[in-house]
Amino acid sequence: MLRNVASIGAFALSPLLMVLMIRALGPGGYGRWWSAFVVLEATGYLGMFASDLFVRREVARLTHEGRDDEVHAVVGSALAVVLLFGGSLAILAIVLSGPISTAQDDPELSTYLVILACQPLMSNVGAVLTAALQSRNILGAVAVLRGIVFPLITAAVFFIAWRLALPPWMTLVMMMSVTTTGLITVLVLYSLHLPLRRTLSFIVKPTQARAVFRYGGALILPIGLFVAGGKLDLYILGAHADAVLVGVYAGCLQMASGIPNIRALLDPVIQTQVGALSRGDRSELSASLRRLTRVCTFAVVPAFAMLVAIGEPVLGWMLGASAAHAGIPLIILAVGQLLASLAVASWIVPMMLRGRVLTVIAAATLVVKAILLLMLVPSFGLIGAAIATAVGTIISMQGQALTGAAHVGHRPYALSLLPMLASAALIGAGGQFLYSIVEPGNGQVMAVGISGATCLVCLGLVLGLFLDASEWAALRKVLGLAARDGATS
Repeated sequence: MLRNVASIGAFALSPLLMVLMIRALGPGGYGRWWSAFVVLEATGYLGMFASDLFVRREVARLTHEGRDDEVHAVVGSALAVVLLFGGSLAILAIVLSGPISTAQDDPELSTYLVILACQPLMSNVGAVLTAALQSRNILGAVAVLRGIVFPLITAAVFFIAWRLALPPWMTLVMMMSVTTTGLITVLVLYSLHLPLRRTLSFIVKPTQARAVFRYGGALILPIGLFVAGGKLDLYILGAHADAVLVGVYAGCLQMASGIPNIRALLDPVIQTQVGALSRGDRSELSASLRRLTRVCTFAVVPAFAMLVAIGEPVLGWMLGASAAHAGIPLIILAVGQLLASLAVASWIVPMMLRGRVLTVIAAATLVVKAILLLMLVPSFGLIGAAIATAVGTIISMQGQALTGAAHVGHRPYALSLLPMLASAALIGAGGQFLYSIVEPGNGQVMAVGISGATCLVCLGLVLGLFLDASEWAALRKVLGLAARDGATS
């Protein structure tokens, strides 16, 4: 039940954080944050060196085989690698903050890079520990902390900074304090389930470091390619549009990311299943992935339908300006994220196959996305950038899913998913039409409320038709537990 509630943080709180960040940092500060984020996201991915995936695979396998004593060596060695690479890249980001700011002709950007330089490192350390916990089915508390508690704390920080009109540097320091608190919380949670001191002892003597290097080294090239292409759309669009338009497009990206954020809450379960069943009966892994694909579809289609129905007016309110020209790009990005989020079998590639397979997919994604961006952005602006990004996202995730599924003899998608996706699209379009009728005489807020509520009710009724007997039984069990918890409290 807690894991389901945590999806609120992935979708509902993401727009709230975006609004408050814009209010706290101002339009210029929000743009600088994105510029810093592009650099620091790269240091985060490269500094992780795929150590979290290594931990998810190995801890799940060792736990499944009853070899719990070896877990500490795996986690401690992964932490040693993360501290080495992440620490080096954090120092490099600080050293290069001046040249990067000069290249962007924005002296204030240096402050953002210096203050936030260690944030990826702390997040990566927490991610490795969290991966170990989730691989041992310690999911509820971690999901609630990451999905609800710390997003709410971050929102409170932005709200305070906005209302007190704090300078950007102070807001950034407060953000770092939230990250530090999150890492401390994860350390405490880890110590409640596993001996923390024993795990930390393997940082000094990382007996599994060679295995971590071998695993991460095979994935570092494709990770680098994905990082290079990840924000390419913002760079190329920025060369053909002003900062305000780039900010609108960034808002579209952030809203559409609500769909994969919900999917990300299921990723620990998916990764644990792949890690635990990778060396066993492939039919068992295939059946598990098929069930998880259905669960994932039920989880993400409501977010997609809401983005289609009321995404444009909500984005305009968040940006504090009209977003009429952003409606189509937002829907295009949402379609790309929806189809990508269904690629449950994509985790087979980085966890079970050789790194060169992922390298080929990453290179193909980068080439196709770059070509489309160069062709479409000069003529079509936001829409061209959205098309290129959506196509690249689909190629990346579905390419991995189809390759991974072929490796284990798994049929990744059932035809029964098509009516669910079509229903979500039609209900979203209906909600958009209802908004256009209600808004002229009742105002934006009323129209968004009526259209959104109608869309959710219709979607709930329609999706209920697609539940099988076992899913209805599971739903009744969840609702019964929720009712008993409510009565007890």
